[in-house]
Amino acid sequence: MQFSIEQLEAFICSVEQGSFSGAARKLGKAQSSISGLISNLEVDVGFSLFDRTTRSPKLTDKGLAIYNDIRSVMNSHKNLSTRITHIAADIESELVIAYDELAFPKSDILKILDKFNQHFDVTSLLLVAASHKSAFELVAQGKANLAISLSIDDYPEQVTFRGIGHAHYYTVVAPTHPLAKLTNVSTEDLASHRHIRITDSDTGFRHFDSELANQCWYANDVSMMVEMVESGFGWAQLPAHIVKNTVRDGDLVILQTDHQSVTFPHCIDMLWQHKNATGPALSWLLDAFTLAGGKTAL
Repeated sequence: MQFSIEQLEAFICSVEQGSFSGAARKLGKAQSSISGLISNLEVDVGFSLFDRTTRSPKLTDKGLAIYNDIRSVMNSHKNLSTRITHIAADIESELVIAYDELAFPKSDILKILDKFNQHFDVTSLLLVAASHKSAFELVAQGKANLAISLSIDDYPEQVTFRGIGHAHYYTVVAPTHPLAKLTNVSTEDLASHRHIRITDSDTGFRHFDSELANQCWYANDVSMMVEMVESGFGWAQLPAHIVKNTVRDGDLVILQTDHQSVTFPHCIDMLWQHKNATGPALSWLLDAFTLAGGKTAL
């Protein structure tokens, strides 16, 4: 028993449009052609799919029983056709994106991915949260195709980077922290209290970074880092897009430091391996992140 894609398409479209004439208009065919395709399908399956005694054809019980199966076949056919088209056009079948939440808002990433899905719906994506230096290291190791991270001074030779914007940072503490009671916070004040820092699993402790505090605590997870500060364990420097809601709700307080009275920017870089040719999907992402980075709000 064999059915043509054209027959199945005519069947599904007739159900969705509510009539053979509607299906004909939708598919750009003559109504007689749609009727013929469905009649031939009924001959092939051995039973009636539509009750034609009513003004508009209505699915029979047997037609309804196979409707979902036929729709699944049509969806699979559509996915197969799209994938073949993408492969023929050298569109990547999968991509890995490493992102640092302290550099780029997740909400903005999701907006980009929503548009990406409209163009490359069969390209699989793996999103990897990568704190501190791990984002660009994943690119350097060939484990990620693209990384969005805070800028560092020097990248490996195999990594290409592009500055795409700035993340604006505040110095914050919990409202119960001793520093929150000061109207102006000096560098010495900061140095006398614990500094909460971000790290990654490979770097671990970063003793060379502790000049601003007599002790540092670290986390490789941004949400844990924020909760440590909210719990009063110390102060931290965090981007506006992470703390704006907690500051608004009173769970964090912005410190007025004598060395920085306004938000201070950190550069955001986008990184990828220049030795690998960028396919259409990756090229689209490079352009999209560049455009979105330039619009990053304070």
